[in-house]
Amino acid sequence: MSTIAQLHPRPADATLTVTKAAQVLGVHPNTIRAWSDAGRLRYYRINPRGDRRYRLGDLQRYLSNAAGGPEPEPASRGAGRLRRSRHGNSRRATTAIAGLPGRRPGLRTTLEVAAPGPGAHRAGLRVLAALGRIASSVISEVVDPEILLGSATQAIGEGAGLRLVSAWRLRGDRLTPVGVSGPPDARLVELPCGIGVLGAALDAPGSVADADPGVSLSASGLRGRELAAAIPGADGPWGVLLAVAETDAPATNELRDLIAAAAGALGTIISAASAAAHIARQLHRAEALRRVAGDIGSRLDLDQILAGLVDHAMVLLGGDRASVLVYQPDGSRRAATSRGLSASYLAAISPATSRSLINSAVAIGGPVFSMGFRDDPRAAEIRAAVVQEGFDTLCVAPLFDGPDGELLGSLNIYHDRPHHWSDDEVDTLGSLATQASVAIRTARAYAQLATWAAQLRSIQQLGARLSRLSTVQEIGATIATELRQLIDYHNVRVYRLDGDDLVPVAMKGQVGEYVDETPERLRVKVGSGITGWVAEHRVAQILHDAAADPRGNTIPGTEADLDESMLLAPMLYEDQVLGVLVLSKLGLRQFRDDDLRLLEIYASFAAQAMANADATERLRRQSAALERQVQSQRDLLLITESILTTLDVHSILDAVADRLGELVGWDSIAIALLDGRGALMPVIAKGADAESYLRPFEPGEHGLATWVVAHNEPTLVPDQYTDLRVRHGTSGPIHGSLMCVPLRGRDRSIGILTLERMGEERIFTDEEFELVKLFAAQVSIALQNAQVHGALAQRAQTDDLTGLLNHGSFRERLAAAVESEAPFSILMIDLDRFKLVNDTYGHSAGNDLLKQVAAAIVGASRETDAAFRYGGDEFAVILAGTDAAHAGPVAQRICSAIGGVVGPGSGFHRAGLHLDASAGVATYPTDGATPDEILLAADRACFVAKRGGGGRVATAVEGLALAGEFTLQVPTPIDFSPAGEPAAPTTR
Repeated sequence: MSTIAQLHPRPADATLTVTKAAQVLGVHPNTIRAWSDAGRLRYYRINPRGDRRYRLGDLQRYLSNAAGGPEPEPASRGAGRLRRSRHGNSRRATTAIAGLPGRRPGLRTTLEVAAPGPGAHRAGLRVLAALGRIASSVISEVVDPEILLGSATQAIGEGAGLRLVSAWRLRGDRLTPVGVSGPPDARLVELPCGIGVLGAALDAPGSVADADPGVSLSASGLRGRELAAAIPGADGPWGVLLAVAETDAPATNELRDLIAAAAGALGTIISAASAAAHIARQLHRAEALRRVAGDIGSRLDLDQILAGLVDHAMVLLGGDRASVLVYQPDGSRRAATSRGLSASYLAAISPATSRSLINSAVAIGGPVFSMGFRDDPRAAEIRAAVVQEGFDTLCVAPLFDGPDGELLGSLNIYHDRPHHWSDDEVDTLGSLATQASVAIRTARAYAQLATWAAQLRSIQQLGARLSRLSTVQEIGATIATELRQLIDYHNVRVYRLDGDDLVPVAMKGQVGEYVDETPERLRVKVGSGITGWVAEHRVAQILHDAAADPRGNTIPGTEADLDESMLLAPMLYEDQVLGVLVLSKLGLRQFRDDDLRLLEIYASFAAQAMANADATERLRRQSAALERQVQSQRDLLLITESILTTLDVHSILDAVADRLGELVGWDSIAIALLDGRGALMPVIAKGADAESYLRPFEPGEHGLATWVVAHNEPTLVPDQYTDLRVRHGTSGPIHGSLMCVPLRGRDRSIGILTLERMGEERIFTDEEFELVKLFAAQVSIALQNAQVHGALAQRAQTDDLTGLLNHGSFRERLAAAVESEAPFSILMIDLDRFKLVNDTYGHSAGNDLLKQVAAAIVGASRETDAAFRYGGDEFAVILAGTDAAHAGPVAQRICSAIGGVVGPGSGFHRAGLHLDASAGVATYPTDGATPDEILLAADRACFVAKRGGGGRVATAVEGLALAGEFTLQVPTPIDFSPAGEPAAPTTR
């Protein structure tokens, strides 16, 4: 009875469940689990739940090892026959192997080969027919060529009536029996390729070699003549077909032809089966890679992808251990995931090495393996770790970021025992690495997109917070505090553009090299240094080594060769540079391109916030200016009402100076007016330089004040230090701002208003200049009103002909003198025979005479005396602080002066005119307690003098004689008498 060969329907790298693995080995699934837990069977965990999978190749090796155990039960060693099931599928019987625990001997099939007929020719036809059926089975189902050889050798042996038929595989210089049909006591072992009839067949392919057992060395160890023929292969003999006849008799030609034909048929069967198996393996690999790609491609978490990658690689390629190493920018390697490798080994291979297996893989662009890796020169730098870890073979597949991309890392498969990687395995690992690279790039892209989305949300949130801030300082401080949420750095600086300067408005250092920075040290010009370059060119920059950049300037007090990385982004708003954001970090290559993109985006938000803050500040300033302007208008209205109702010039100017101090603010203020000669006369000055401003102007003096008066134009001088029109004192020019505004009359300047602020930065604004000009206009109007009112008042109080104070002024002054209760005297004067002058020489001559009399009275009076024209030819003089004793001499002097008007030398004297004056004197309070009483007393005394012949002075005492018959008389009418005068005295 022949032993049935086992035929497997799957490739050797197929993975099976526990149940299917039990079917292959012919045992219960629990037995499979027990053997696995005992370490007798290798298995793989395919998921976190712990499900097991078994490679068919591992099961086949287990069967082969078990076959070398105790001798099997008596049975023929023939291969099982292929039978067609009722469902139409090919089905293989299972070989019962002695010594295999739990074997089931009953499971075997036989080929349907008829018993040999009487004719050798018919036997040969049956053998070839059976081999044809075996060959045709390859078309319908993929079978391992070595499994088919068991069926083929049985067909040949039974069809040709041979004792033993075996197929031997040539591997190197050894021949290994792979398919045997014969007695169970036949012991075939691996032999050298040149021994006996086997070597003869290999030496003469296409022919049949035979050997007499008694002469040559037997290959089978059985009695009978041995015949051998080379089994053809693609590149030479695949192996040898060995047949042992029942007897030692020479073989017939028919048998020899049959052996030769059978060897050729076996070559065809092996070639077809190998091709089919190769195609099946390719399809299975493609399907496996498709499943792997679908598995890892469906994941977006990089850690899950890498974990799934090593698990699939270990199952597909039979690895004992696996890892994925990710390469860092500095060349070091980090174990992203691993299976079966110690932490010490992973730490040992982390640093970059000058020679490594991955370098070879990168050089050829695909996987590279090394058997006995511990002795490989490329493992020299990590040999101790490799020896300690205990694996033998390592295969490395590089992971690239695209066809021409950078190296992402490597997929590494380890075998504890020597493992020669086939081309299919290498290709499979290469394809797996390609799929993994795509999945890694996809996961990284997804993670990057997720990161970007989160960062953009953070930027939007930060931007929203920035937009709520209203000052540049608040925005700068917020940037310096919150930007760290997006990018890790050691120092941040926020620059604002101020003219040609970049001024730091915020800075924050995190480490010692940056904490002592000051705005003065960081201030730069546009175009100077890398910060100024970014502001000038409006292009963001990433500096992996700032000290090596030729555009950089070393900040005073810092190291010139400091290892520092920098990010710089301009704050652009409507194509205008508002400032620059600068991030620094100690060390080289500390920032990525993504960081620069983030900073650019954030800088745009910061620029918008800065622009809003600028607009807010402008609105605030405009609002404040408008508020000041409105307030100034109110104040101007109030002061206008005040000064327009004030007719005193000094009061007007004093009020203006004080009000301008409240509204504008000055260190010094001065007002000068033009006198009758057109020269500037200081009227009022206040403040630090008041004394200097009160000094009279020298004749011919030139300066800013005289320039403004001459041109009648207001002038604002931002800094008087460089203005040539300013006349500086003896101490030399100083810094300060000046405003000089003319006080305008109808057609020319009537004065000047000057305001001064001292200090280089204290400059009057245009709004303040406009306000002062408005004030000056109102002051000019007030001064003109005061001058007009003064002229009218002067006219109302004086006599048009003589220029003396008139009768109304006399009554006012008399009342005021009485009210003051201070002693005084009054002198009433009446010209004697003045009517004769008018009658003789006319009224014109009379008027001239009156003018000269008035001048004589003023000339003879004291400075404290006040002279009045009381009536037509009547005059009065109030002698302040004068009693009766001193009033008499003054009266005599005045009367003498009047007489001198027509004295020798005058025209009136030549005409023979003689003029005298009568005068009466009264003293307060002796001669009267009220204005009317004192006036009546003086008037009576004057009448007494006139009645006595004139030309003399009489006292109030003398006038008392007429007290009973005398009342105040009406003054002689004059040409002009203002309306509203008090009622004139009457006489009887």
